[in-house]
Amino acid sequence: MKIVILHGSPKGEKSVTMQYVKFIQKKNPHHEYILHNVSKRIKQLEKNEDLFNGIIEDINSSDGIIWSFPVYTCFVPAQYLRFIELIGEKKSAKAFKNKYTVAISTSIHFYDYTAHRYINAVCDDLDMNYAGFYSAEMDDLLNAKERKNLLKFAGHFFNSIKNKIHCLKKNQPLEQNKFNFLVEDPTRKVDSKNKKIVVITDNDDSGSKIGKMIQRFTSSFNKSPNVINLNDIDIKGGCLGCMECGYDNQCAYKDDFISFYNSKVIASDIIIFAFELNGRMFSSKWKEYFDRRFFYNHVPEMKGKQLGILISGEVSTYLYDFLQGISEFQQTNLTEIVTDGCSDSEVLNNDIQQLAENSVSFANSGYIKPHTFLGVGSKKIFRDEVFGKLRFVFQADHRFYRKHGFYDFPHTQYKKRLFISFMMLITAIPAIRKLFYGKIKTLLYAPHEKSVDKY
Repeated sequence: MKIVILHGSPKGEKSVTMQYVKFIQKKNPHHEYILHNVSKRIKQLEKNEDLFNGIIEDINSSDGIIWSFPVYTCFVPAQYLRFIELIGEKKSAKAFKNKYTVAISTSIHFYDYTAHRYINAVCDDLDMNYAGFYSAEMDDLLNAKERKNLLKFAGHFFNSIKNKIHCLKKNQPLEQNKFNFLVEDPTRKVDSKNKKIVVITDNDDSGSKIGKMIQRFTSSFNKSPNVINLNDIDIKGGCLGCMECGYDNQCAYKDDFISFYNSKVIASDIIIFAFELNGRMFSSKWKEYFDRRFFYNHVPEMKGKQLGILISGEVSTYLYDFLQGISEFQQTNLTEIVTDGCSDSEVLNNDIQQLAENSVSFANSGYIKPHTFLGVGSKKIFRDEVFGKLRFVFQADHRFYRKHGFYDFPHTQYKKRLFISFMMLITAIPAIRKLFYGKIKTLLYAPHEKSVDKY
């Protein structure tokens, strides 16, 4: 069988993810494999029509396709997203139709599911036979059990192609929302009270729906917020995965992104992201923004700020999770996500007005929503990883985590450890155990009841 590998690491073959693909190749040498480093060569693919068409010809003549990529900022790398955009822009979707496909990723299991749900949706939109995904922890290949598991996954893929196994479609086709948004002048202006507000977008069309949504938001204030277009910033490219920033937060790129991010984003109190969805996701330019902020590594540099989102397009559950996840990880307050899915101008005008009012109100009070699993789990994952095997790579993270008390492991809570050990010892006695579990409800809520009475 002829297998085309669409590799998504900006590092090309010198990437961890690529070794998983090579291992499959080594153990299944009877197949033909054609590798295309689409992320590493994305600038060439944008400009060189013959180079792009050569990839499409290989796909057209293939039996199966492997999407392989590392997870960058809860998602596929910006360069990979750009390649997927090119498929649509160059009207090449037909080559993918009915092809059997799988996805392979590497990460520390931090929002890997959002990346895979996106790739699954893309494959469904391309009318491919999506046979599943393999989300590997970076070091799984060093483990004998995981190597066997990877080969089982590959065997299922090859068997699916050979026997034309039916693959389930998990995503319904996108529906275009054609309603015309009529912008209404606000009946009341919001006093921003000297709070710095910035709207970040990649929109170049003020007459588009997202352009009108931005207009309605900015007109809600007594002093119009600053609107910045990402296309006007000198951003040389997406994150390269070089990790040079791990030691002291210095990026390998020499462009205007860091200056823009620090002076316009970090310096603001209220930040609004405004974008129109391009198919299943925001644009690769936006992903470039999220990836390049990685020079701060895994620290919540936007802690305490208000974050609002304006979206035109059909929002998926994984996009909601992505936006809430990065907000909670950054320890910002996700004020609201406002979309045009309501298909009603009056409702949308009111939603945008409320976003403006709540953003200022919450900024003044310093309100931050309690974190859900998305934020709590994120913090614990990176706490453990940075304290462990990633400490020597991300030394800037380690210094920040140590200084700000992120290393809150139970082993430092000696009184609690002694108490728990004592309770486990005495509850081994049947009579005490019966007494303890008979009063467990009271024991759990009593301290909180005292707090209600006291405060």
